[in-house]
Amino acid sequence: MMRVLVTGGGGQLGSSLRKTAPAGITAFYPAKAELNLESEKSLRDFVEQNPVDFIINAAAYTKVDLAEKEKDAAFAANATAVANLCRVCADKKIFPVHISTDFLFHGPLNRPIDETQAIHPLGVYAESKAAGEAALAEAKIPAAIVRTSWLYSEFGANFMKTMIRLGKEKSEVRVIADQHGSPTYAGDLARGLWQMLSHRHKAPARAEVAEFYHFCNYGVTTWYDFTTAILGIAGIRTPVEPILTAEYPLPTPRPAYSALWPRKFSAEFQFPIRHWRTALVDAVNAHKHREEFIL
Repeated sequence: MMRVLVTGGGGQLGSSLRKTAPAGITAFYPAKAELNLESEKSLRDFVEQNPVDFIINAAAYTKVDLAEKEKDAAFAANATAVANLCRVCADKKIFPVHISTDFLFHGPLNRPIDETQAIHPLGVYAESKAAGEAALAEAKIPAAIVRTSWLYSEFGANFMKTMIRLGKEKSEVRVIADQHGSPTYAGDLARGLWQMLSHRHKAPARAEVAEFYHFCNYGVTTWYDFTTAILGIAGIRTPVEPILTAEYPLPTPRPAYSALWPRKFSAEFQFPIRHWRTALVDAVNAHKHREEFIL
């Protein structure tokens, strides 16, 4: 029986992993009070009491703009915690799967980005995530680093849910139209991660190295087009006004183009990846059902 520790179990990816967990595994989703990744002792104590084969590290500091003022907190969660993870996994022979981000890709890019593209992080958040990746790569242990982009779901706070709320509250929604990327439904990422672990459980990694993968739903869009699709599927008729990045200045630069290319993941783990519009229909419907259930 496969045993898995999911960190960040209360977030949207952690919740999606819990929802999609296959039968026949034992999974742990501890709250931060039970497991603090910024303490190596806390992690070591937890896995000694709850032995696992894999750790999916879905915990992270994700407040992109606030990170400029909270550099220590960002690096503690996104870099120090990963270094702790590396040491414990090395000692206990655990395979870690670390979730990373498209925010690492700034520059004049114009085609879907595969795993060979050099990173160019800008801003504290991106730099902290790059430091976490480096810690895992330099640990020289079997591991996987999975970069994803524009993550949304029926759980937690995310772009899809914010646009649905604004579409209901506002007479018009203004959304950036000159940033390109690939939306990722957390439910699809979760199912892909379970598939990855199943393959790794049957055929362990061949090399003492961290392998990089990109995961998103296929297709490239803008925040503006993504919003029009969200509201259209949700049946909300509020007009959407396209604006430029320069009209909505933020403390931290966003990648102008960060669409990922997930073919390597799909081929290696025999996991069919859907177009983002198809996945979005499921996500909006799941959110609607969840809202009705809560009400």
